[in-house]
Amino acid sequence: MGVDKKKVCIATTEFPPEQWGGLARTAGRVAQYVRDMGLEVHVAQFSVDASSPVLLDENRETLSADGIVVHRVRVGKDRSLDFPREIWDCPHNLTIQMMYQSLEMLHHDVEFDLLHSFFLYPVGFVAGMLARRMSVPSMVTIVGNDVKRYIFSPEKAAVCRSGLENADRVIAMSRDLVEMAHALTPIAEKASIIYNSVEVPEDAWCPSRDSSRPFRLGCAGIFKYAKGLPYLFKAVAELGSQAPVLLELRGVVRESEKETFHHLVQRTRIEGILKMEEPLPHSRIPGWLRSLDLFVLPSLTEGCPNILMEAMAAGVPSVATLTGAAEDLIDNGVSGLLVPWGDSKALARALAKIMANESLAESLGAAARSKMKEFSAERERDCWEAVYRELLDF
Repeated sequence: MGVDKKKVCIATTEFPPEQWGGLARTAGRVAQYVRDMGLEVHVAQFSVDASSPVLLDENRETLSADGIVVHRVRVGKDRSLDFPREIWDCPHNLTIQMMYQSLEMLHHDVEFDLLHSFFLYPVGFVAGMLARRMSVPSMVTIVGNDVKRYIFSPEKAAVCRSGLENADRVIAMSRDLVEMAHALTPIAEKASIIYNSVEVPEDAWCPSRDSSRPFRLGCAGIFKYAKGLPYLFKAVAELGSQAPVLLELRGVVRESEKETFHHLVQRTRIEGILKMEEPLPHSRIPGWLRSLDLFVLPSLTEGCPNILMEAMAAGVPSVATLTGAAEDLIDNGVSGLLVPWGDSKALARALAKIMANESLAESLGAAARSKMKEFSAERERDCWEAVYRELLDF
């Protein structure tokens, strides 16, 4: 008789193909690595349904794709914020309680041997509490905005601390995430850093400056406060007063940030040099990156940014802020330029430096492409496999 496979649950709010951001892509890759290790992989993909009441016995849709079982789990939106709050009302209480109960029901049906959550709030909190209660090993992956944003919320800091403390292992995308989490509660002894991976494409960027067109700067992602667009807008406004430039943004602006986004565009007067485009399928990203003259990532907080790695792998000269894994991805002055976050003047100087020196742009791009060969899928897979084998002992 064959030996039953050990069962792993990856709990996340983002997973491909429904989501395309960095969190979804990292969770998707890890699910594939774990599947290839011979484990039975389940994904609990949570979403919040604000349109109608949600019942626990009808909120799960299960499907299988590429050897991975995906459970799409809907939870209801807490309506307590829509009414005057009583002393016993807490924001999002019902939503998070339903998330916990849904995961508990799934665990009773499947009997997982390991729970692995992506993003600390609220999934890491929920999965960590369930794992502790059920005496199941668990780990939480912190990716950036969870530790660098939610620990500053008085209502969420204790929840984040609980998620970190209940996990048997904490996996971070960068060193500064470990430092921030450890400042909240001691986790350094059980923490590891696993960087994202990137494929180095066969085709490489090459300089193609044409003085008859503007210098094209590009940035891509899900644009929110953490991405630091105001500082990029100010920098581009300064550059645009000196030479023809075009800033191309690929992605979406978070709904709650659209008013601020438009206000800042008007304040910096860059309407005429800003081009906002829809997200591209992942297969077309390398081609778009190679069409740029320079890639820029002005983030205030980051984990291990996939899009920066892809730009560098394509050989595009890049400028990034000193946050997350950027200082491990870029050798400053060799494979890209690094500047302090929240500093539009420093950002403008770095961009201008590359704009004025085509040979520098070419050397930075070539070195970046070489640097990204260190961040292979094989390296990332081996790191994840080591953690899984340690927790599951198989």
